Amino acid sequence: MKETKKEVLRGYLDRLQQGEELASVRRDFVRSFVDVQPEEIMEAEQSLLRDGVAPQKLQKLCDLHSALFCGSSEEELAAQRAATERAAQAAPELGGLPEGHPISILRRENEALAHQLAALFRLLEKKEDGTAFAAAFPRLNALRAHYAKKEELLMPILYRYGVTGPSEVMWGVDDEIKKELGVLTKALKEDAENVVIYRGRLHDLMTRIREMMVKEERILFPLTVRYFTQEEWYAVYRDDKEFAAVPPADTQLNWEEAEAWCAEQQAALAREEIFGGKVQLETGELTVRQLRALLALFPVDITFIDEDDVLRYFLNEGKIFARPRSALGRKVYECHPPQIIPVVRQMLADFKAKKRDHMVVWRRIMGKPIGVRYQAVYGEDGTYLGTVEFVQDFTEALAHFA
Repeated sequence: MKETKKEVLRGYLDRLQQGEELASVRRDFVRSFVDVQPEEIMEAEQSLLRDGVAPQKLQKLCDLHSALFCGSSEEELAAQRAATERAAQAAPELGGLPEGHPISILRRENEALAHQLAALFRLLEKKEDGTAFAAAFPRLNALRAHYAKKEELLMPILYRYGVTGPSEVMWGVDDEIKKELGVLTKALKEDAENVVIYRGRLHDLMTRIREMMVKEERILFPLTVRYFTQEEWYAVYRDDKEFAAVPPADTQLNWEEAEAWCAEQQAALAREEIFGGKVQLETGELTVRQLRALLALFPVDITFIDEDDVLRYFLNEGKIFARPRSALGRKVYECHPPQIIPVVRQMLADFKAKKRDHMVVWRRIMGKPIGVRYQAVYGEDGTYLGTVEFVQDFTEALAHFA
């Protein structure tokens, strides 16, 4: 039966590839899968991934199966709350979680986002002066932190359990949403009248955001509750504090059980540290305590992966990207969106083969000039030991030289 679902999905993909309108394929999709559980669709998608179908192609299916949970017409905007309520009924385990639980916080963020989207849709429908819409729209960028949490904290753990669909498909859709959000935010900042010009794209983007929220409620969140152990949830809770706060969850609610676990973990780490020991170097020596204090002064993010491509250490004093401690011991490929993984693989292969020993990327991230340097690390005998990544915000330097 599952094989049949997979072939039906493959047929829909072929129709989309041949240029058929999304709305037409969506109608047939809903008729075929109206009585199917979301998990069954996810399993069929994962089977297609195993067959070699590119994740980028499956992202088109992500837009299709959202049709099962929420419609695309104006009349169906009000169904968002009803869909969320149905999600709670379909996954009652979500309703019994503590207020400070990571999933409870993510759901509160979605609830606030739903209200924000509803207000934006109303402003867009007025078709009047776009000033009010242009002023309110940039607040949607808070969803970047929300997406980062699910991508960095939830998806990699699901991946280890063999649930690869959300990581390989949903992450890619998130990236498309964030890219379009950045383009439209810039356009409206330049001129509020661009609301009229980009009205269709704004509507489509907000619809995709709304649909992604429902897919989180119906697929992603229930899957995490089903698979994660209690200790894994404690670790997610600990690392959640490293990410930017998302209103209205900007005041972190404590989860007492997780707080106790975090305190014990910190105490155990302190007991294990050999503060009296010294690191001997050619140019001197430092105690572990001195080395930690010195590294904490660096205004830079540093990440080191070993010769097996496993993340072994990071320093996050620059606070440019969130770095969850749960990423330690994880393959570096699990820490990047699917479309970036081939680039990372090629770069590391070049470093190991000594075709090049570094790569530098300059980007503006949320308006800030960011420099990212990847540097191969070799031992005295030339053996490849790993790769280090330096990430630095150059705002202050540019202002000084200006």
